[in-house]
Amino acid sequence: MTVSRKAPGRSPLALRLIHAAVFLAFAAGAVIAALPEWRHGVFALERPFHTGSPPRVLLILGSMLAAAGAAGLLLALARGRSAPQRNSWLILGGAGAVVLGTAGSPPPERPSELSANTALIHLGQSLQRAMVDRLQEHGEVPVALAPWQQALNQVPPSRHPFRARTFQQVTSQVWKAETPEARPEPLVPGSLLLFVSPDGASFELRLVGLLDGLPHVLVDDTGAPVTLRGLYNPDLPARTLP
Repeated sequence: MTVSRKAPGRSPLALRLIHAAVFLAFAAGAVIAALPEWRHGVFALERPFHTGSPPRVLLILGSMLAAAGAAGLLLALARGRSAPQRNSWLILGGAGAVVLGTAGSPPPERPSELSANTALIHLGQSLQRAMVDRLQEHGEVPVALAPWQQALNQVPPSRHPFRARTFQQVTSQVWKAETPEARPEPLVPGSLLLFVSPDGASFELRLVGLLDGLPHVLVDDTGAPVTLRGLYNPDLPARTLP
């Protein structure tokens, strides 16, 4: 006696479609939430320098898990089979990791190159003011490099927006130039190029920022280098520091 088997009804297919729609929505949400992290990571790896904090690891890993689970679910759906439970767990785990990564970490700091360059100008102006006060008080500023770097380290802000391709922070450094036009090789963003006259009575600072991911001496609207100067003026009284 031959037992006839009925073809699968519409209910299993409907259930598979509902299951796929729900879990694919979870996966899509996880991937969309992690897209800024992926974009920033790719952008940073394509350039020697950039600005901004590293991608959040939980969002990256979570989106990868969710994408892998979604791919398996779609493959099973295309074959007309029920998706293995591991695909659902991958999607849920990935979505959970994305939620934890978003809620458990502060918002990433990713300033634009313009805002990072502006912050560098403010840093340079703070160092300029400190050394102009010293110039007016003593009639000269140090010709050696070490006192300038020490003064820079004492000037707020202490945050450094520039990072290397490996996401290591690039701290601001003073580089002493023999002539105002001299440039170190290679240029490093966050550098302050210092020229001091031999008698210490004047100085110039030029700033190295970023332009399209490449170190670039900052220029003004006319194309001339942004230059912060200090010159001893015996007719001005020395400023009394608080």
